[in-house]
Amino acid sequence: MSDIGDLVRNPNNAEDFLKFISYNGLQYIHEVTAQLSSFVENGFLKTLFDKSSQAMNKAQLLVETFGESANPNNFAIQAKETNIQPTTLSLIFSIALYASFRSWDNFATHAYQVYGDMGDDTESECPSVNDELFVSTSSSNLKSTPNP
Repeated sequence: MSDIGDLVRNPNNAEDFLKFISYNGLQYIHEVTAQLSSFVENGFLKTLFDKSSQAMNKAQLLVETFGESANPNNFAIQAKETNIQPTTLSLIFSIALYASFRSWDNFATHAYQVYGDMGDDTESECPSVNDELFVSTSSSNLKSTPNP
């Protein structure tokens, strides 16, 4: 990989950032491939599709690996419509989502390390004293209740 620093003159330049994205597109694909292959290398798929006589709760394995969103019960309607087992749908969805997320997270982290905050928003995310909700009301704006 060549030195990305050559491409970056102004870290807040949108054109340079687009070059960065172009330059690192293949790196993102490599990350996705590495994430997907990790399921073969770590034996997860072998364990899930093992035909041994030992009973295994595949739904539990999916939930333990990917979280509750991978519960095959969440895929019952799609399974019925596609004639694919809920466990298989859960596996496909979970692996694709996991690999994409991890790869994007790595890519975004690298982009942030190179470019930092692009600073597109001009307003602070913190409330200021000039914001409408924080404008103090002076005593001259208050009306007193007449004393009968």
